[in-house]
Amino acid sequence: MSTYEQLKGLKVKYLSADTSGDRLQEGEIFYNSSDFNLKSHIAVGAWSAGANILVGRFNSGIGGTQTASFVAGGATGSTYTDETYEYNGSGWSTGGTMAGNDRLTTGSGTLTAGLIAGGWNDSNQADSEEYNGTAWTEGNNLNTARRYSGHFGIQTAAVICAGETGVVAVTEEYNGTSWSNGNDVNTANGHIGGAGTLTAGLKCGGATIADTEEYDGTNWTSVNDMNTARRADSLFGLQTAAILAGGYTTTQVVNTEEYNGTTWSEIADISAASYYGSGAGSTTAGLYCQGLPANTRTEEWNVTTSTVTGAAWASGGNTSHRTGGRLNFGTQTAALSGGGLYVPNPGYTNEATTEEYNGSSWTAGGNMPGDKARGAGFGVLTAGVVAGGTVGNTSVNTSFEYDGSSWTAGGNMNVGRKYQAGFGILTAGAVCGGNGSPGNRTETEEYDGSSWTTSGALNTARETSDAAGGTQTAGIVFGGENPGTDKLTSSEEYNGSAWSEGNDLNTATKRNSGGGTSVPTTISLGGQSATFGPGTAQVEQYDGTSWVTSASMATARSQIGKMQGNSASGLINNGANASDTYIVTTEEFTGETTTVNAAKTIDFD
Repeated sequence: MSTYEQLKGLKVKYLSADTSGDRLQEGEIFYNSSDFNLKSHIAVGAWSAGANILVGRFNSGIGGTQTASFVAGGATGSTYTDETYEYNGSGWSTGGTMAGNDRLTTGSGTLTAGLIAGGWNDSNQADSEEYNGTAWTEGNNLNTARRYSGHFGIQTAAVICAGETGVVAVTEEYNGTSWSNGNDVNTANGHIGGAGTLTAGLKCGGATIADTEEYDGTNWTSVNDMNTARRADSLFGLQTAAILAGGYTTTQVVNTEEYNGTTWSEIADISAASYYGSGAGSTTAGLYCQGLPANTRTEEWNVTTSTVTGAAWASGGNTSHRTGGRLNFGTQTAALSGGGLYVPNPGYTNEATTEEYNGSSWTAGGNMPGDKARGAGFGVLTAGVVAGGTVGNTSVNTSFEYDGSSWTAGGNMNVGRKYQAGFGILTAGAVCGGNGSPGNRTETEEYDGSSWTTSGALNTARETSDAAGGTQTAGIVFGGENPGTDKLTSSEEYNGSAWSEGNDLNTATKRNSGGGTSVPTTISLGGQSATFGPGTAQVEQYDGTSWVTSASMATARSQIGKMQGNSASGLINNGANASDTYIVTTEEFTGETTTVNAAKTIDFD
């Protein structure tokens, strides 16, 4: 009889504890002498929440992997779109606009060498386009215009098969320049899924059927059916290892099936029933997004020895006052929120009251020396600063310092202003932008714990509503508004003396909030994306280079004040909701986490 060492090339290790860290190897058997058991770390598959896409839509073309993919085209209700969004494994950002018709479409290839073809825009389409990771260019047309086809391969060796123009069985192959007809599929149908490569392809499903066929680059062969007949638009992977998520029978479904090259088996369901979604990646690292009912969600499929928990918001304790324009600082478990626009009903007034948060509930803090709203805050609960803002409707230059129980007057800023942004700590902080006579400001002022000094000016004058993060020597400000362009997409980074242009937010936003203890941990929250529109729930995160989406807030809101904490652990409270009504709710943010699963005991009984 062969031994484990002969079969695997590994000895059974004798250890006093479970393997962990760099010592952990999936599938390796070891003996834990403390537990008196043979054990192993076993990889399991599960879906977890990914960052929301920027716009809810369906029937988008997709290509790439879980950590580098694109979706292009699709529909938002009855409107077709030419937009492209890119996913980096953490969040979505805006990509290049399609070159041709806005339409429903199918996709294949990679983020930097993508392909879309066919689709629908009030008629069947024959267009194809190529993507280089930045821009789309027109390619040669399909020979047969169609929609709801199977599509797979790479940009220079792709296949599109079957679909609807009526219902067709036609297969076409793309060589990077032109499309040529191949052999027909065995079962003509629309709403099918496609995966694999030109010489090892797979198609399945359709309107009310469970058929599966494999392609060898020349011929199609019928193989074992799926377990559940359905529309199968979101197939991804290879001919020998593919996943189909969601779909439609007589209604949208959550069912997910995996193909191993021979048979289909049911695996974990996606979180909510959906069809016309888009899938990409592999059976160990996959991606499913959007779909009908039109939604913005993203789900990641991982086979791993760890549990991946997506970023999410959870309800916290309510504050005591319905306010907006508050002055905030601190962390998720030790935060301060003070002042703001109090709504006694009717009307509103500035106030001096403050509240402290301990990670679950708010309690009264010390009152500020004077009423204040619409200013900036920075620092921690026991050493924080609020600066500028308004008393009534008059912009002021005063600042107050907090030691965790009481307030003292700080130095006066050189320029009185409201709607400015703050970042840093009490002894090394800064504010920038804002609004004060005669209008929107560009000035930056630095604080050393006692006095303010003017520093480099912003490139764009803006009211920022405390949408900033980082430190005095490495800060960032983003979004906001000015009279020339109303709401802004631009962000700027600060090096301690001067500002330089950074990459834009994906959505132009004003009256948004922000926070982050360093530039790469910065988040932009809510705000208004229309000139006179309601608050939004959108969240974007900065990775030090680009802005990508993150989990949306539960409540749309604007005029929030600074986020306390950062992209790993943060807090927001109050603001104005989608009905432009001041609210008392609090939400806590937790970034994506990965936790190693406990080793499994091997039972020989």
